[in-house]
Formats: sequence, structure tokens, C-alpha cells
Amino acid sequence: MITHAQNLDKIGKKDMVTIHGGLNLNSILYQSNGIDARRQPFTWYANGNLTVNVLDVSLPFNYSYSNNQGKFTQPFNMTNCTPTYKWIKGYAGFNSMTFSNYTLAGHIFLGGGLELTPKKWKIAAMYGRLKKAVPYDILNSNDNDMSYKRMGYGAKIGYDGEKFAVHLIYFSAKDDIKSIPFYPPVTQITPQANTVISAIGKIKLAKFWSIEAEYALSGLNKNLLATEGTFNNSKYKLPFINNQIGNVQFFSAYKSSLSYTHKIFNVGFNYEHVDPDYKTLGAYFFNNDLENYTISTAWRFLKSKLNISTNTGLQKNNLDNSKLSTTKRWVGSINGTYSPNTKWNFSTSYSNFSTYTNVRPISDPYYIKTAADTLNFYQLTQNATASINYNFGKKKAKQGIMFATNFQTTGDKTGNVANVPSQLINGNLGYSFAWTPTKTSATLSFNYNHSYIQKTKNIYFGPNLSISQNIAKNKVRLTLGGSYNQVINNGFTNSKVINSRFSLAYNPKLKNEKLGKPTLSVNCAYINKLAAIQQVKSFNELTTTFNLGYTF
Repeated sequence: MITHAQNLDKIGKKDMVTIHGGLNLNSILYQSNGIDARRQPFTWYANGNLTVNVLDVSLPFNYSYSNNQGKFTQPFNMTNCTPTYKWIKGYAGFNSMTFSNYTLAGHIFLGGGLELTPKKWKIAAMYGRLKKAVPYDILNSNDNDMSYKRMGYGAKIGYDGEKFAVHLIYFSAKDDIKSIPFYPPVTQITPQANTVISAIGKIKLAKFWSIEAEYALSGLNKNLLATEGTFNNSKYKLPFINNQIGNVQFFSAYKSSLSYTHKIFNVGFNYEHVDPDYKTLGAYFFNNDLENYTISTAWRFLKSKLNISTNTGLQKNNLDNSKLSTTKRWVGSINGTYSPNTKWNFSTSYSNFSTYTNVRPISDPYYIKTAADTLNFYQLTQNATASINYNFGKKKAKQGIMFATNFQTTGDKTGNVANVPSQLINGNLGYSFAWTPTKTSATLSFNYNHSYIQKTKNIYFGPNLSISQNIAKNKVRLTLGGSYNQVINNGFTNSKVINSRFSLAYNPKLKNEKLGKPTLSVNCAYINKLAAIQQVKSFNELTTTFNLGYTF
């Protein structure tokens, strides 16, 4: 969102305070015959946004509400406010912030935050609840959803200059032991505490060269209920990171890159190392125990009409040799696009992912080793895509032809035994036509999908047709569509699928446009699967969606 400086000249004027936003109410009806219902018969949800502008200071609010809340206890699934003024941005309610991938990385929290970006300075801070307390399910003896209340706070300060940049990050989170009244004696869910510090730097060496690096150190306490502390990495002891009791462990992660940027090409050399068991409570998921070496390039030819990029590298795990197997993975990819003019567009890509695993046998002095004890596993995945677009016709009658295809194959080899590879082939050929005077458009396409998995060959193919028309002085748009596809399994017709679609969108205009703009839409999708053999069941299902919206 773009904001401007506070304007005191607006005091007492009509535009001193402005309000705009939008509301949406959606409901979904579902009915099926012949199969188990794949969703609830009736679902509704509402969402919207409201932005209040006072003297050019923006205060945006967002909310969502639904009758399908699952296991959430609050009636409003999510509310937030992010006021902005000049280089100041605030966070209130449910929000997410990102300091870096190794510290706080997009984790949703309930609380407050602040971002300041005066000139070349970058300052950010947050405090809030990362997880809410969910008690142990005593009736069902189930701890799958059990969770301790987790609070977190952090800050980031940095300076981005023309020739160099530096950022320092601190993040800490801790579970509340008393937030759960009862916990089972045997459970894998324990209260944790985590503190992470990180430093990020970037230096521009010359006109085209630059170096960028980040180092992060994470102190993780996996169980706050432990009574004795065990600090296993003494060299990482820091006063502000290891002051927790319990089973505290320290892990590091770092990455660096050297890049060369020119007008017609770029090249980058990248390295990343993440210790085994590295974790931050500021991210939902984190890959660890890996080491990456990659080289990336980008080329621009013919005045940027032809663009080619490549990426290749090596990844390995088991950095501390604690696992019985070590995996090495080589990845390579190439992408290209060519647009000689406004009518033609070509694109293609190819990637080759390979994985090699060597399993080390367990040492046993009384065990005679044989050749079969060493397991070498090699896996290869290749993926290729290509597309061609051609646009032609006149201003009133615009036409286009599109073709896209995708090929993927996966194979693996264990020892000297090669398994049967899996293959996937997808293709789509389409033609579109638009008559602008009457706002009429039509699309005719044909799709083909071929898969060969575990010696089973499946083919799914058929035509698709869609027609759209504006009526009532372009206030209403009607769309009709349908498709007919056959499913062939190992050479025999398995079933036939008919898919019908209908949609209506109504966009009336109010006499006074300042009052806002209402919208109404209805979408229906009907699927009818006709079985061609006794082993396959016929079924049909109807899904109808209503949407009522209002923007002001």
C-alpha cells in the first residue's frame, strides 16, 4: 500500500477523513450421489477489509468469519490492522513478519509489531503469541493437537548503503509450562524455548561484483521440564542466548554468495550450510542437515527478447556422519523464453534432479559382511515443459492459438536392480476467439494426459468448450462451459466424465458512484462420471457457489 506524508492542510476539509473497503459474503451448496460427500452440504464465510485514512495516515483492517472454523475457538478466524505513515508501519492483531529465513520467517502471531525505514535504515520489532494453548484430550487419550502457549519477541536493525549493508537480528520464543493443566507422562510434545541471533552483510566489491553472507546461531531448549542443564556446544555459549535451564543445544546455519552482474548476463556462486537439527521456533518448517553448492546464470540476447537462465548444484546431508546413510543430490535446470514480437511467444524449461544414497552397514565384530550389506540407491527425476502462444486477428476480432506440453519421468535404482520408471505426459491445444463489439468470447481446447506408474497405464483425454457473453449493457456476464473426457486404463475404457459449468456475474452501477459498487455472482459445477466397467462406480455431484460483494 502506498502512503503519503501527513497533510495538516486537510484539517477541517471534507477529505480530512476518508473510508474505503469491501465486504464479501460467500455460501457453498454441495450435493453428491454415488460417492461419499467430499465436503459439507452447506458452508458460508465472510471476509472484508476497511481502510481509514486520517490526514493521509492509512489505517487498514482485515477480517474473516466462517461457520467452518474447525478447531479454532475464536469466532473471528483472523483480524489484523497494519497502519502506515511515511516510513512507519505498524502491526496489530494477527499478522506475520519476516526477519530472515533462519530466524523469524513468516510465522503468524497475535500481538504487535513495528517497521521503521527512515532513509537507509531498516528497523523492525515484534511481540506476540505464536501458538495458543490446546489441552490434552483426556477423553480420547490423544495428544495430537496438544500445544503449549508460546510467546515470542524479536528485533532487527540494519543499514542499507550503496556499497555495503549490514543487519543484526535477535529472536526469542518460549512455551508457558503452566498453560496446560494436565499433560500425559508419556508424550513427544514438550515445552520448548529458543533464542536465535543472526548477522547479515553485503558488500559491493567493484562495479559488477558483490558478496552477500548470513550467519545464524540458534540455542534450542527442547524440554523446559528437564531439571538439569546440558550445554553440549560450549564454544557457542553467549550470555544472552544460553540462559535457559534444561537440555540446551546450539546449532548454526550460514550461507554466502558471490555474484557478477552485467547488462547482458549474471552469474552467481552460492554456498549454504545448515547444521543437523537446526531449528527456529519462528518458522513452521525448516530443512536442516544440508550443504548446498550452486551456480546460477542468466543471459539476455536480442535486446532482451531471448532470455536463458541456468542453475546447477550439489546438495548433501549427514554432515556429522551420525546417520547410517548419506545422500548426495545433484540438481540442474535451464529455462528459456523468446518473444520476437507481440504475436509470438515461446518458452521451454528442463530440470534434472538426481539423488544418490550410500547406506553404511552397522559395525559388528561377530558379523560377516557380504556384498549385499552395502546399499546404493540412485534416483533420477527429469521434467521438461514447452509452450507456444500465437495471437492474431483484428481489433474487433482477436484470436489466439496456444499449445503447452509437459513431460516428467522418475526412475530409481537400488544396488544393481533398476525399478520400472514412472512417466507423466500432459498436453493442451487451444483456440480462443473474442468479438469485442458484443463482448463475446469462446475457447475451444483439447487436453491429453498420459501416465505410466507401477506398470499401470492411464490415459485421460477429451475436448473442452467455453462461451461467454455480456448482456444488459455489460452489467451481466454469462458463461457456459462443458467438457467430455474418457479414461482408459491399460487399454480398456474405464469411465467417461461429463463436466458442465455455468456462471453469472452481475455488476450493477449505482447512480452515485461514491456510494460504492455491489457485485453478485453465481457459479454451478456439475460432474457426472459414467462407468464403463463394473469395477468402477458411477456418481454425480453438484457444487453451487453464491457470492455477494460490496466495495466502497
